[in-house]
Amino acid sequence: MRQNPSLGLVDMNNSAPLLAVYRVKGSIRTSALAMLATGLIFTIGIVSRVKLGLQQPSTETALLISVVVLGTAIFALHTFTSTVRLTADSVEKRYLLTIASLAFNEIRGRRQIGASGEESNIRFYVIVPTHRSLPTIKFAEYHEFDDAFYEWFLSLPDLDAKAK
Repeated sequence: MRQNPSLGLVDMNNSAPLLAVYRVKGSIRTSALAMLATGLIFTIGIVSRVKLGLQQPSTETALLISVVVLGTAIFALHTFTSTVRLTADSVEKRYLLTIASLAFNEIRGRRQIGASGEESNIRFYVIVPTHRSLPTIKFAEYHEFDDAFYEWFLSLPDLDAKAK
């Protein structure tokens, strides 16, 4: 990123001014690091027990260590690379290896859904494109959104209300 005093932050891959970047909440990123540290401590403990002869090496142990470390590492990477970005003319969702972007004129409307039914505490925000060939952008509310984001999002046509 470079700073342009007349336009604000400008993304090197996009010429539109970058108005806001919303990252995963700090508490979730901290939890991800704690889980990764716990996984690594667990791994060190198992390896130490094998080296000291207190436990026999096994395929199951190696598989368990691999799953724990890989799973927590992927989760930590996801929480530190996941962003929702607003520019002057588009919205974008970035995750570890993917980028989905819609220009404002490509947005048909918005939806809000629960993670597992209406009783869920986690809400997902969905930005629906005008055409099937464009990406549908879906992200959870665990990003640190501000009032400006909610004002923008709620200004989009409510497709859930239209469906009723």
